[in-house]
Amino acid sequence: MGRIGTLRRAPEIVAVFAKHGFAGYIKDLGLAEKIPFTRRGVKEQNVKGEQLRRALEELGPTFMKLGQFLSTRTDLLPPSWTGPLAKLQNSAPAMPFEEIQKIVEAEAGQPLDEWLMYMEEMPLGAASIGQVHRAALKDGTEVAIKIRRPGIEPVIRNDVSILRQLASLAERNSELARQFSLKAVIDDFATALGREMNYRMEALEAAGVREAMKEKRIYVPEIYPEWTTERMLVMEYVNGQPLRGDMIAGIEKEERQQLARALSETVLRQVFIDGIFHADPHPGNLLLLQDGRLGLIDFGNTGRLSDDMKHLLSDCLFALADRDAAALSMLVLEMGSRKPVDRRVLQRDISRWMAGYMDVELADVKMGAMLQELFTVAGSHHISIPKDFVQVGQAFLKVEQTVIALDPGSSLSGMVRDMAHEVLMGRIHPKEIMRESRSFIRLMKMAAGKLPGILNETLNEWEGGQPKLKMHITADENIMKRIERMASMIVLSVMMLAFSIVMAGIFVSMRNQSPLTGTNAIHIGMVTALIMTIIFLVVIYLMWRKIK
Repeated sequence: MGRIGTLRRAPEIVAVFAKHGFAGYIKDLGLAEKIPFTRRGVKEQNVKGEQLRRALEELGPTFMKLGQFLSTRTDLLPPSWTGPLAKLQNSAPAMPFEEIQKIVEAEAGQPLDEWLMYMEEMPLGAASIGQVHRAALKDGTEVAIKIRRPGIEPVIRNDVSILRQLASLAERNSELARQFSLKAVIDDFATALGREMNYRMEALEAAGVREAMKEKRIYVPEIYPEWTTERMLVMEYVNGQPLRGDMIAGIEKEERQQLARALSETVLRQVFIDGIFHADPHPGNLLLLQDGRLGLIDFGNTGRLSDDMKHLLSDCLFALADRDAAALSMLVLEMGSRKPVDRRVLQRDISRWMAGYMDVELADVKMGAMLQELFTVAGSHHISIPKDFVQVGQAFLKVEQTVIALDPGSSLSGMVRDMAHEVLMGRIHPKEIMRESRSFIRLMKMAAGKLPGILNETLNEWEGGQPKLKMHITADENIMKRIERMASMIVLSVMMLAFSIVMAGIFVSMRNQSPLTGTNAIHIGMVTALIMTIIFLVVIYLMWRKIK
């Protein structure tokens, strides 16, 4: 879609939101006067997440993905909005097999019968972006082939471009948009959607999770990178049934407990130890295999945590376990803020949030919901929660729901407490200490290499009598008022000194006056002194008012 398509699509998007009751929000975002759209039938109403879900469904796959993305942003939206958005269904009508065959042959670079024994025409599943078919390689290995829908790329690319333009326009015209950093939100969404559409990225993430998997009761399918492309993913077919209510009811109690613990420990280990985790472990992405194991599928939504982020997250949980609101507020601030934050107010709000868990054992707490509430508190102070941390909260929330369905008596929080010792020991393990020491020495070596040059440059400037002092002052109303007051005081002091010198000169000249010059000079001096005094007092009064 070119420029003309963009011009047509933007008013359509705004009109759909207005039709579902968002005309007031469109005005608040500064878009009502910038984007032409028909106002016929538009009426104001008290909209919630349900109306937003309907609007996004009407606008198509890109916006449905946007809704699913926003459902995870509890730091931006309250539960009354994120709840309905989480129910957005990613289903779509199946594409004709003839179209699928053309794509598969184009991506493989050869006809189907040259590298596949068969490929079933009926899809295993069809979503808004991709479609999955069962097949078998020439050696008899059964595989699942996921194909990206033809023609979806330009549609999504155009919609994302429009969203970016609307966000940029809104931030120029609306304080509300700037408050929510709308451009940054759309950029994060575009990045996440781009990764999900690139099946090579999904293959890499699935291979990473498979390699790090330690739990024998959780199985990750093998990926076949030699056949995988950006538009086609080929992975091992796992024969199992989705882990839903009727299936769970048929499993023995002891078996359910073992599966619940294995799943919990897997996700916790992925987050705190491995640093790569499945961010969407809901029942639809878990299959009960014939041998009793759980198969983990669909790696389009995965997260990665650096060592620093893993440490920050574990420190947050340790502070929470110790009910240390001061430490937790400092750790939350480390995540980054969009505006200056009042630390005392933040600590007060975190203390109030924490008070709701004071009399509850950590083992009885719902970890996913608790993290979502913490992100909401942080969001109310304009603190931007890193995307990976939001994914951790969603992963905990979804796996907790599955674990409770398997074993109502189990608790993810209790397992977090049990794993805390292992996490702490990992932090003080000799290998970890050596790694951090090597990193520290590397940084010190780099700094030491730059230091002589910096010192030499500084000394040359001092020797030449041209030292430079660079300062960066952020514009702040209170700081500017204090600077203005200081400047006024300096000017006032200079004026008082000047007045004193002038008055002293007048009185000295009067005292040394010769009788030959006559008596009028004394009168002139007195009048001059009086006028100077009146002027000075008026100036002093005006400046004092300004300083106050």
